[in-house]
Amino acid sequence: MPANTFADPAPRRQPTSRPADTREYGADGLFQRVARRLRDLVIMGLVGPAAGALAIVALHFTMGAHQPGPDLNAAEAARQREAARVLALLEDRPYPAPPQAAAPQPATAPAAAPQLPTLTAADFRDSEPTPDARHMADWVVARHDNGRMPFVVLDKKDARLYVFKPNGELVGDTPVLLGSAHGDDTYPGIGDVPINQVKPYQRTTAAGRFVTRPGLDADHTDVVWLDYDAALAMHRVINKVKSEHRLQHLANPNPKARRISWGCINIPIPFFDAYISPVFGKRQGVTYVIPERKTFAEVFENDAAGKAAPRVASTEPLAPKDVAQR
Repeated sequence: MPANTFADPAPRRQPTSRPADTREYGADGLFQRVARRLRDLVIMGLVGPAAGALAIVALHFTMGAHQPGPDLNAAEAARQREAARVLALLEDRPYPAPPQAAAPQPATAPAAAPQLPTLTAADFRDSEPTPDARHMADWVVARHDNGRMPFVVLDKKDARLYVFKPNGELVGDTPVLLGSAHGDDTYPGIGDVPINQVKPYQRTTAAGRFVTRPGLDADHTDVVWLDYDAALAMHRVINKVKSEHRLQHLANPNPKARRISWGCINIPIPFFDAYISPVFGKRQGVTYVIPERKTFAEVFENDAAGKAAPRVASTEPLAPKDVAQR
């Protein structure tokens, strides 16, 4: 503590400048002293000599304390803090440390989320994609077309799906089942046509850029919508119609054998549960479906800015829709 902490910064004031002190004398002062003594005796009688003495000390300090003024020295301020601390102990409540007890610490910034490495082309790791799939993924990464969202590349010719982190690192890939009809367009109103009325040539998996949304099918099982109005979704392969043998077709290494769905993208259950549901089933993402009849430029570079015109699943609340058989 500095040597001059208790030094008077100015000459002592005369008693006449402190009228509060003069009230200790005279008739009024005598009455006040007697009242305080009676109060002290009552406190000691109620709580005992030891606790009573502490309570009286704290009460005396508190009653006589003033708010620190500009001329109040450090000793007086410390005495007032001590009085407040003792009173807090007696009342069994926490007492905040005085502002001078510790220097204020700068606010700790929250830990930053780990940054994904910046890529200029897609990283397929050990996978061997087709030239079309590599070109599609590289196009997305080079343009940052997906923003900060995870994305999927679907190679229809190879009937294979690739899942990427937002920066273009491959998470995993899997064979899938796709629409049995070849083509890159969705037939208007097909999403509301009963499944038994869908014509064979209408069973296409549309090409394009889709901003996906989580949703539910009629059985309240989670699906990922690409185009809600067209009932186009990614979902687990469900073998409801035994004659279709979907699981056997899914295991066939020939991509042509995997073209048996009504348009939806049927994904193996373990892959969907591990890579699709935890990410795309919780938030938006982007799915890029590579065309098989149209050119790449027709689908993905069809506006003045040379950027794919996105299709959004829907901006309205998505009611469950029957897509399990699709």
